[in-house]
This record gives sequence, structure tokens and C-alpha cells, in this order.
Amino acid sequence: MRLLLAATVVLLAAVPGASALQAPALRISLDRPVFSPNGNGVNDTLTVRTNAAPGTLLGLRVYVWGGRLSGWKRIRTGVSSTSPDLTWDATTARGGAVGDGTYQVTVCYKDQGGALAPRGVVRPGLAEASVRRPPWRTSGCAPAHPVRVERLAAFVDSTGSFHGGDRVPLVVSADDGKYSLGFLHDCTGVGEVEFGFGDDGGGLEVPIGDPPGLYHAIATDPAGDRFLAPVVVRSGKPLDKPDPHTALIVWPYVTWRAYSAYDADLNGIPDSWYQFWRQRRVSLKGPLLRDGLEDDHKAALGFSRWLCSRSLRTQQITDVELGRLPLSTLRKYRAIYFPGHSEYYEPATYDLLKRYRDDGGSLVFLQANPFYRQVRVEPARNAVVMTDYDAREGRSDFALTGVGYDGCCFPKVRAEPYVAATGRDYDRVRWLFRGTGIGPGQAFGVANSESDRVDPGLSPRDHVIAGQAIIRGKHGVIHAAMTWSRAGRGQAFATGNYTFLRMGRGLTYKLLDNVWAKLVG
Repeated sequence: MRLLLAATVVLLAAVPGASALQAPALRISLDRPVFSPNGNGVNDTLTVRTNAAPGTLLGLRVYVWGGRLSGWKRIRTGVSSTSPDLTWDATTARGGAVGDGTYQVTVCYKDQGGALAPRGVVRPGLAEASVRRPPWRTSGCAPAHPVRVERLAAFVDSTGSFHGGDRVPLVVSADDGKYSLGFLHDCTGVGEVEFGFGDDGGGLEVPIGDPPGLYHAIATDPAGDRFLAPVVVRSGKPLDKPDPHTALIVWPYVTWRAYSAYDADLNGIPDSWYQFWRQRRVSLKGPLLRDGLEDDHKAALGFSRWLCSRSLRTQQITDVELGRLPLSTLRKYRAIYFPGHSEYYEPATYDLLKRYRDDGGSLVFLQANPFYRQVRVEPARNAVVMTDYDAREGRSDFALTGVGYDGCCFPKVRAEPYVAATGRDYDRVRWLFRGTGIGPGQAFGVANSESDRVDPGLSPRDHVIAGQAIIRGKHGVIHAAMTWSRAGRGQAFATGNYTFLRMGRGLTYKLLDNVWAKLVG
């Protein structure tokens, strides 16, 4: 979705040095705020116009946001000219193509001058320093202007799920509106083309008879660009009338949004707080970058593949929908599964799940760091706002799931196997290891990346660490605790690690089978 913005910026400071009397303060204007450099002859290049006198040597400079730990980084384009106009085709000086996203573009004299005074409040960190005094803020450069490189983009204009026969409100941004659409089931990897080039049909229809699960709409343009958008498909049965022994599968729409690198406000910095800590707001609906895939896609894919290989009853929705269901509806499901990275939650959703569990329901968390931070969903402003880091108003992740965040983001070479419980603890979770060949104290599987531990003061008192990996972290050891806990009349199972669904089909599938048999039946 392309944004139209004014593109003229003016530098008021004088250029220092011998040329100061002749050279005017640089002004630039862009011929477009968004361009799509895919070689099809439509919007392939960006033209930057300046007020410099013909014959003046100018250089084009492009900057990309390097993340919350570094700030702005320069991309060398190799573009210079003695013409007042410069053209960029979204390639680097070495000929490589830059990815889709937003960039800051400016033009400088050969003598870029001295640094201008910084602006804003002094805050610690390289990224904050980079924002306060960006590298283009010199007397010989024009103020940078953001531009979006967008070859193709798509998103579903909804936060909910769909069933067979529903038309998915897919929004696609493509050159001349030409693209084709497909529908891919994560379970099988098989898809169908629904419409030809240039015919959007008003959206994408979910095929009748397709099983519930996570799917992806696929937009493809004639240049071969491809962009995806996740689509949660539920069964045709009413949510409040599931068949017996049905599990409710909940996909983490809110967390997908939190990790997206899309820059909706076009200021050059991706909106996510993972890109810049001071940011607290991401768009509720819009393209997911990169390429439309959710951040946890590979980590959760194993669940979809397992589910496809079994004949199990499920209903599937998003976490936004979950928080708006009555408790009476949730009580009709034997268990509620969270196969994705459900890190962010609305407070009302937490409260609803706790009542469901305490009243006898079962919860399953298949990735690490579930229900860690609160957000507020604001549909009228198309926003998801993070409302806290650690102050949870009594809503502890440990208390709900049995585990809580312990550490992450260390090299894969530090991965360690789980070690099964022993003694009475093993006896209590013997059901989990049935048919796996894993005995008391034996190593199995692997734990890596984000990991969770139990807390004696916050986890339910009645809990068993079925298996635990001890990983060398950045500042000491990290625990990955696979845990079964009981609270009220209900129970919860948590894997305690981000890579559980990638341990290997034989082991993972058998453990998933055993959890299903115990909690769903």
C-alpha cells in the first residue's frame, strides 16, 4: 500500500569552505515516495531533483535503519553526477539489489561540510545518538527524505479467521494492479491459483472443504515478485458448537504484528519496538516484512505438518478473536493450543484463559516466552500499543503457563539436549514419554534460542519439570524447562523452548501425540 507524501525538503544552513559564496543550500525533491525496482519498466527508479547549479558534483547517499543497537547505516550507491538530477535504481555500488523497506535518501556536495548541532534529548545507546544526530545532518547535505522500496506487497484487511466460502479481504499493491493470487496450506505446501493477472476478483475465496489451519495467500506479479499474507482458516462449525474432543488452536496475530519490520508511518525506521526501543506502536493491519511471512513461521510449521498427518478435531482462530469470546464458549473445548510465539497479549485475554484453566480447562504452549508482555489493540487507530515491559498488574506469565522467560539469542552451537525428570517427577509425567524410549534422566531432543524457566514463587505450586536443558547464555546459564502444571481444576503444558517443534519429526510428533492424548483425549 503506497503512501503519498510531500517530498520537498530544504536545508537552511550555508555550505562552509571556499564554495560557500557560490553554492546554495541544497534542496531536494523526489519524483515519487514509493518505487518498485523490479525491471518491468513501471516505477523502476527514483529521481532526486536538486537546486544545485549544473556542473556541480553531487553524490547520492542512502541510509537504512540498522536496528535498535546501531541506528542508521549507509548504503553506498556509487551514484554521483554533475547534473542537478540523480537517479537511483535501488542497487548498491556493487550491483546488489536492496530489499523492500524504507530508506532515507539525500544528496550532498563533494564537500559535505561539518556536522550540524544535534536535536532532541540525549539518551543512551548508539541508535539514540544516531537519531539525535543522523549522519546526513551536515551543512553540505540536504535533509534526508524517506522513500519506500516496494516491489509487491499484500495483507489481509482483517484480524480474524475465515471458513470455507468466505472471501478474504486481501489488499495487494502491485505495478499497474497486475498480479495473480494463490492459496497455500502450511500443512501440505500445496496451493491453488485463484485469479489471473490483473483480476483480483475482490479478494480471495477460501476453498470449501479445506481443513482448518494456517494458510497463506500468495500474490505474484508478472515480474516474478512474490509476497505472502497469513490467513487463519477455521472449520465451518459455529465456534460455540464444537464436536466432542475438539481443541481450539490460537494463532498469535498480535505477536506477528509486533515483530514486523514494516514502516507504516514512513519515517525510515520500522515501527516495531524491536527496531527502536522508544517506539510503542505498530500497525494492527498491514503487510508483514519481510516478504509477508510471520516471524515465527519456521518455528511453528512443525505443528501444522503434525496436525495434517493426524485425524484430529480442531477449531482455529486468532488471539484477537480469542479475547472476545465468552468463557462459556471456551469451556466447550477440551484444550486450547498456542502453537506460535504468543509473546504479546491483551489483559482481558489473560484473565479469560486463567478462568478457563482454573475451571478445568487445559492450556498448551508450544513455543517459548508465552504471555510475556501486555498490549492494547486499537482498531480505530489501526494500532497495537505495548503498554508495559515488566509491570503486569499481577498477570504473571509463570502463573498462567507454568514457565516464564529466562533468556535468548545465543549461538546455535550452545544448544543442549533436554534431560528427562527422575524419580517421582518422572512417574507423574510418564504419559508424556510413552512410546518414545526416553527413560528417567535420559537426554532427548534439543533446546536452543529463547528459553523459559519455572519460578518457585510464581509458577503453580503443583508443577513438574518433565525435561530441562541447561544452556550457556550471555550472562550465566539459561534454563529451558518443559513443564506440566496444575492449577485450580485445570492444567497446562509448556515446552519451555522456541525450537521444540523443530527437534525432529519422530520425537516431536510422538510428544505431541502424547500431549493430545492426555489433554484432549
